[in-house]
Order: sequence, then C-alpha cells, then structure tokens
Amino acid sequence: MKRLLPVCLGLAMAALACSAEARPLTDDGRLTFSGFGTLGLIHNNLDEADFTRDISQPKGAGEGWSARTDSMLGAQVGYRFTDELDTVVQGISRYHDSGDFSPEVSWAYLRYRPDPGLQLRVGRLGWDVYQLSDSRYVGYAYPWVRPPVDHFGTLQLTYIDGVDVTFKQPVGSDLVLLKLYTGRSDGDVFIGEGIEAHFDVDKVYGGHLDYETGPWRFRVGYTEVESDISFSGEVPDQLDQMLSFNPYISLTADDVLGDAFGFDRLRLYSLGAVYDQGPLQIQAMWNRSKTSADGAVDSGFVSTGYRIGRVTPYLVYSQVETTSDGEGGSEGDFKQQTYSVGARYDVTANMALKAQLDRVHIQRPGFLWRDIDSDWNGGWGSIFSLGLDFIF
Repeated sequence: MKRLLPVCLGLAMAALACSAEARPLTDDGRLTFSGFGTLGLIHNNLDEADFTRDISQPKGAGEGWSARTDSMLGAQVGYRFTDELDTVVQGISRYHDSGDFSPEVSWAYLRYRPDPGLQLRVGRLGWDVYQLSDSRYVGYAYPWVRPPVDHFGTLQLTYIDGVDVTFKQPVGSDLVLLKLYTGRSDGDVFIGEGIEAHFDVDKVYGGHLDYETGPWRFRVGYTEVESDISFSGEVPDQLDQMLSFNPYISLTADDVLGDAFGFDRLRLYSLGAVYDQGPLQIQAMWNRSKTSADGAVDSGFVSTGYRIGRVTPYLVYSQVETTSDGEGGSEGDFKQQTYSVGARYDVTANMALKAQLDRVHIQRPGFLWRDIDSDWNGGWGSIFSLGLDFIF
C-alpha cells in the first residue's frame, strides 16, 4: 500500500492538467491517446473475512485499510484509417486473478462503421453482457466508488475474443439498438477457500436489445457460455489424492467439482433500466446466471442519485443469492444484501472524489469474500471507501 499510494497520487495530480478528451498524437489527428484511473482506499471492519471487488481477485481487503482492491490505471490508443475504419487498443493495470497488478489487454479491436446505423467490430471486446459491464473499470463513468459488488462482482469474464455487430434504428423520436456477439475467452475466478476455477471458454454467443425513449433507456439481454473447466487449489488437490486411493474410481477432482458447480455451460439473462434527466438519475438492474448443474446466481440493484452543483449524493440497494436448484434456500448457498450511501464531488472536468459507506448483511458467506474464518456464519459488516477517479 505504501508503494502504491505515491504512484497513484502522482498520476491523479498529473491528470488535472490533461484534457478529458482523447488527445491527438499526430498533426492529422488520426492517432489518439486517452486514459483513466482510480486511487481507491477501503476500510473493512470485519476480522472474520476479507472484502473483494469481484470474484477474479485472489485476496481481499482485510480488517483495516487497503488500497489494493479498487486502485487501477488504464490507457487507450486509437488510430483512424478512414472515416469508416478505425482501431482501438486498451490496457488496464488492476489487481486481478494473477495476484498482482500486471497489465492486461482488455480491448484490441478493428471497427468498421459504414453508416450511423451499423457498426462491426472484430478482435478483443469488452464483456458487454449487461448495462455498464463494459465500462465497470472506468470509475469516472459512474457515481459510485465501485459498481455494486453484489451485482457486478459475480461477472465471470473480462473480455471476449470475437466479433460483434450493432444495429441502430430511429423509431420516431426514440431509438432501438440491437447488439449481437460471439467469440471465445478465458479467465480465472475464485469460488471458495482453496478452490480456483479456470475457464477455457470455447464459445460465447448472445446479444441485447436496447430501447431509448426520452430520459429512459431499457435493456433486455441473453448470453450463453460454453467452456472447459479445470480446478486448482488446496481442495482439488486433496480431492484428487482421496480419489487416487480407489483404483475402481476413474473420477478426478475436475469431474467432481465440475458436476457440482456446473460451470461448463452458463446461461445469463439480464434486464436493466436507466432514467437520466436533469439532476436525477435512477438505475435498476437484474441478472440471473443459470448453470448446467441447475444452480443459479440471482443479483440486482437499485440506485438513485441527485446532482446538486458539483455534488451528487446517492443511495444504493443491492442483493445477490446463489442456489443449488434455482429456487432458493438450499444449505451452502450464498446470500447477502448491501445498503450503500455515498456522494461524488466533481473536483474538475476530469476528476471526481467519492466517499461511500456500505452496510453489508451477509446471511450466508460465499465467494465474494476471502480468508473466511471457519466458524463465521455471516452477520453485518461495514465497508467505508474513498475513491479518486480521473480521466486524461
């Protein structure tokens, strides 16, 4: 934390002098550069479990202060070949499944826009599975310190390597948008103490339909993920040892855990609505992820913010629940709700300071927490967060 703070503070202060727009690097303006970042601090009052931003983080923020969970830095380079054809590459340094801040390429695509109603992209694309998921690492883009963890923290992938096509069609004064995508991906997620799941995604396909009318934007989406799953960690190693003692059993830990979790096939359903007019913004989203083992993860949130000058206070309620049969209540399932209050202060045109208090009711501890005490059955926890977001 001591090494990270000076670096992030220096970057944040440098951003004050930079424009929020993409900066041209050549005289003709074809080559551009832009970036974003967050300096984040978290205080966790729980000593029974460590708080994480999402399931890709192997370690969480333990009792006391931590700068690891939310701090990140991103940069984006674009080149315009013609008015219809351009390319974009984006990289992010954040704490992720590697256990460090090693940079990763989040976007790298070629885009073709023959007219305003059609866009085709090929390459590495953001995981745009429901509203805001494609921009969830750009802290300046939303009012909260971080997107609601109960909802966005369960996302399994960061990107897909493939192709998407977007159609836009005006309907009177309204707008209809349809995006379809397909590709492949990979990633690691931590689903419990001593269990890490490695996704080798063979196929991703799906899409969403948006409808914009006045200050409202609605979305409905559906996605399927087909993948080969392998497991590592203390639990799979012990399970493999136990199975190896019986010569009549040909199962491995991957077979047993794969059947239990059913991650080889996921179906994601999503609904979202955003109201944004004048100082008032309201957002509501819901998502269900169904597994091939008849399990489900249901998540959602409602957020309300009201801008008063440079300050935007907000309230958020979010919830996530996993079930083994999709109907709730099974022993071992994970469930929690979070009540959040916070405020965003726009320091400059490209920098925002945020403060947020989360009261988390953990009814059944699960995969959004790390280093959980074996005798901890949940309860109430408080997470206080500060964030300094900037774009340049």
